[in-house]
Amino acid sequence: MQIINNTTEIKKLKLPLAIALGNFDGVHKGHQALLHQCITESKQNGWPSAVLLWHPHPAQVLRSTQQQQIKYLNSLEQKYELIKAIGIQYLISLPFCRKIAALSPQEFVQEYLVNLCKVKKAFVGFNYSFGHKGFGTPELLKELGEQYGFMLSITKPVIIEGQIVSSTLIRQKYQAGDMAGAAMLLGYYPTISGKIVPGERRGREMGYPTANIEISSLQALPCFGVYAAFAEYKNQFVPAIANIGDNPTFNSKNVTVEVHLLNFKGDIYQESLKTFLLKKIRSEQKFRSKEDLQTQIGLDILTAQKILTENNFKLV
Repeated sequence: MQIINNTTEIKKLKLPLAIALGNFDGVHKGHQALLHQCITESKQNGWPSAVLLWHPHPAQVLRSTQQQQIKYLNSLEQKYELIKAIGIQYLISLPFCRKIAALSPQEFVQEYLVNLCKVKKAFVGFNYSFGHKGFGTPELLKELGEQYGFMLSITKPVIIEGQIVSSTLIRQKYQAGDMAGAAMLLGYYPTISGKIVPGERRGREMGYPTANIEISSLQALPCFGVYAAFAEYKNQFVPAIANIGDNPTFNSKNVTVEVHLLNFKGDIYQESLKTFLLKKIRSEQKFRSKEDLQTQIGLDILTAQKILTENNFKLV
């Protein structure tokens, strides 16, 4: 997959394109259905397949306060990795700004889909919106396609257990600590990836060294607690437990993701680690002493080992 970050490079592509439109946060099963349809039809007709998305998310640019801003289900790198695995040929990721947001639906279609990408067929979800204040709808896009000479496919919602798969629903699963429920909608277990950075070394002092994963303030995290997990390190899956929270026992205010690799020895600072969260073991709690916490960590490890041994988790 070729990643394109500017309009100059788009003009060098083999055009016209079959293009999937959306933000694809999470690249969940609804997104996957849309992308597979784009790939299938592009192959049938001899068009290159592409995704057009904007970064940062429009909400990050248009919403005024941090409380209003959306949290990403995965990092940009994870999103690219997931889209690449599906088989898209070109990923066009353009910078979003207020100038783009001010374009009317017709201006957006004419400038980006018609003049720039020479779109032959566009693929969108049932709730896709575009143009100024999101006034553009799939129905309007179909009309504009007829006007400008390109076709449109509107993907129906994917329904699992009576609910429409959406990034919003997945965030609700995160807030409930329901990793299995989130995985059912995503098609993979929730993952947290990042570089390992030095922490307070409290885990090491208690005999349970942890890898502290550097996370963005815009990363969507499951509810605070301890999770049974697998960590992918140098293409190997290592059983682990992960703690997400602000360490109330030590009166910390910083939210951290700390991963203890079971039966593992080695210095992995500055390395990258991908952690799959499989099941919540317990909520985060404040202990009376470091010794009480140390005892609980031992029990958490036994619980995690039982979970990871008894279940057949499909991670990739």
